[in-house]
Amino acid sequence: MAGNPESGSEGGASSAGSPALPLASGPKQPPPDLSALQPGRVREPRNWASVSSPLYLGIGVACAIGFFFLLGAAGVYSLSFIIRTLPQGVGPCELSLEFTTFTFLLGFVGAVGLGMVRAHPPQRDPTASRKRLRTRLSWLWRWPLYGFASGYVAAVRGTPFLVQLFIVYFAIIFTFPRFAFLGWDAAYWAGFFALLINTTGYQAEAIRGGLQSVDVGQIDGAKAVGMSRLQTFARITLPQTLRLITLPLTNEWISNFKTATILSVIGIFELFDWSRTDIALTDARPIEAFVLLTIFYLVVNVTLSRVMTYVEKTRRIPGLGSPIPEVGTSKSLLEAGIGAGHY
Repeated sequence: MAGNPESGSEGGASSAGSPALPLASGPKQPPPDLSALQPGRVREPRNWASVSSPLYLGIGVACAIGFFFLLGAAGVYSLSFIIRTLPQGVGPCELSLEFTTFTFLLGFVGAVGLGMVRAHPPQRDPTASRKRLRTRLSWLWRWPLYGFASGYVAAVRGTPFLVQLFIVYFAIIFTFPRFAFLGWDAAYWAGFFALLINTTGYQAEAIRGGLQSVDVGQIDGAKAVGMSRLQTFARITLPQTLRLITLPLTNEWISNFKTATILSVIGIFELFDWSRTDIALTDARPIEAFVLLTIFYLVVNVTLSRVMTYVEKTRRIPGLGSPIPEVGTSKSLLEAGIGAGHY
């Protein structure tokens, strides 16, 4: 009765009327080869959207250089003359860079103050009745200051630079016609101050946007741990603002560099005046003159733009202000357009 359990199970199965399945016969099959599924051995298709932007920049520069030499070979302009004359523009280019850089740095100092005033407009405190008289009446002097900052920015951004230049130029020439300092005469200082006034207004608006982008909760947290207003500004507000406005300030420097070409109308021998006077008029080569001018501006502006884009990418605040890759965006838009055409 206590027979073999295996035989009993088989007997039970047969008695139940369900015959046992026969075992598969034949040669033993080898296990499937899973080496192709191991990491590092699968060759995935190349994703061109993930290729770094320097490669595309290099391709663009190579195409531009090739197009430049192609036009020269076609006789549109003289390549030999451009190569010979190129070193002569280094001096005027340095003068343009001096005007741009010095006015930008000095304008940044004034723009910080103007931006702070515009970022915090005066408001009457409803609880001022329980505070000191100085606190209650602070809005009286803050309103004129805010009005001056807002009016300054509106006047600079709402008028052409040529008008601003002539106002400053005639004001200095008529008042101090023989003024000279550090080797610059009255015309050079007029151009310097006009460019300074212009870039200060644009930088102030960029700084205002950066200051207002800082989270208010961080300011409240600094007050909660006992930081003063100066410590909060120096340790929390200003560092984040500078990281947020890196690219806007870079764009303003490039715009200031291109705006400096208008200084030639008051006789300042900068880069544009050199190409127009010495090359286009004296040498009677207008096409070569503006090709040389284009080379200088592209070298300076494109180099600075790529450097500051790299700085912004490495120093930006994680999760805030992260730029979308230009190549990836254009490729996705192109693919979306192609995909939409199939429907």
